Amino acid sequence: MILLQQIESKLLFGELIEQIKKDANFSGVDFQCEKDSSGEQFIRDLYDLLLHLIVNDFGTYLNFLYRVDVSERTLKEMDEEAPEKIAQKVTFLIIKREWQKVFFRNKTQ
Repeated sequence: MILLQQIESKLLFGELIEQIKKDANFSGVDFQCEKDSSGEQFIRDLYDLLLHLIVNDFGTYLNFLYRVDVSERTLKEMDEEAPEKIAQKVTFLIIKREWQKVFFRNKTQ
């Protein structure tokens, strides 16, 4: 994943994980991922969390997406129906949006 390589090259990967954990926590979601996780493990953990929420707690899933600020229009444009495919695409959207937050916060400091 090119985005993840870019994130890791900026040495802000740990901050990205912390940002996602913070937004998850504010949404009532317990996202467990260590700051020193590999990029692949991080993606897998986030995907597993999203899949679980889609299938078992859709309201919390929507709260999490709202907190992260994933574009509602982008979500509506998805033509996927299978929870696995939705979780896969939303994983990327969350990483992308959270990376924007972390990047801009560090750029202005």
